[in-house]
Parts: sequence; structure tokens; C-alpha cells
Amino acid sequence: MLKSLSIALLLFPFISFGQDTPTDFLDKEFHKQKREELRAKLPDNSVAVFFANPKRNRANDVEYVYHQDPDFYYLTGYREPGAMVMIFKENQKNVDGKQYNELIFSQSNNNRRATYDGTILGVEGVKALGFELVHDAGDFKEMEVDFSTFDKVLFFNFKEDIRDDTRNEADLYSLTVQFKDKANYPIDYNAD
Repeated sequence: MLKSLSIALLLFPFISFGQDTPTDFLDKEFHKQKREELRAKLPDNSVAVFFANPKRNRANDVEYVYHQDPDFYYLTGYREPGAMVMIFKENQKNVDGKQYNELIFSQSNNNRRATYDGTILGVEGVKALGFELVHDAGDFKEMEVDFSTFDKVLFFNFKEDIRDDTRNEADLYSLTVQFKDKANYPIDYNAD
């Protein structure tokens, strides 16, 4: 009895403190402020586009622990793959006449995928991060965004290790392909 009690006391710090949810995450006001600071520095009539980090494959069907692109997290607070955010210098109008100056596209909350990937925020969950207009990543394909109307479309060079998830037509690969098409990105472009 004394032996099992002493083992329990030795393990108590690991059991009790190791299960807590981290509380040091940045709040949504921090990320919104950073988007406003970026918007203030954008040239007139421009849009900045950021993509989430892709999932990285370790071996066969085993992936590395996901880590969000630091720039994407800094601006959004979003820690899941398969997303894109567009930050506009000036206000834009959607088809309903509502004004906006940022759009985020995220993965849908799919219970079947959650079985394998864990809980996904989905559109409603991303709104809790401080975004008013949140779209499912699959909506970007049909959305009419005319990038030719902007003087500058700013984005980082694309990562070359984005895999095409053929089971998901709204994955990060699809978002980048659709963006390149809408922005008239040259196929043979080399940023180096």
C-alpha cells in the first residue's frame, strides 16, 4: 500500500499538470490588430494573400505533427491546414452589398474527417477567431475574385511540398491551384 502511494505521489505532477489545456495562446484581438497593421502598410488598391502550411508526410500514411505557418498564425490565430486568408487594403463589396476588408477560407467541419484528423473548427469555429466573413475552402473555386483589378497582389512563393488530397476537392493544393488560375500566375514563373 505504501509503495503504490509513493508511486502515485511521484507521478502526481505529471498526471495533474500534463493534462491542462494551454492558456498562453494569443487572443483574437491580437491577431486582428496585426491584420490592421498589415493593412495600413499595404499599397493602395492591393490585396495580400496568405496560405496555411501544408501537412507534411513522414512515411506512407503517417504525417508529422502539424505546425502552422508562423505568418499565417500571426495574422489569423488559425492552427489548422487547408486555409487561405486575403487581406484587402480598401473595403470590398460582396454580392449582397456587404462591405469587407478580409476573407478567410477554411476547411469544413466534417465529422468523418474529424475521426482521423481530430476536431476541425469549420466556418462557425473560425468566426470565433474574429473574422466576419468566413467561407468554406470549397467556395473559393466558384467565388468571382478578379485579381486583375488590383494594382498589386502580394503573396509568398508557393511551397513545393503541397500534396493533392484527391479525396478533398477543397484542400490546400486546390486552393493554390485556383488562386494561381484566378491571379493569372505564370506556369513557368521562378521567384529565385
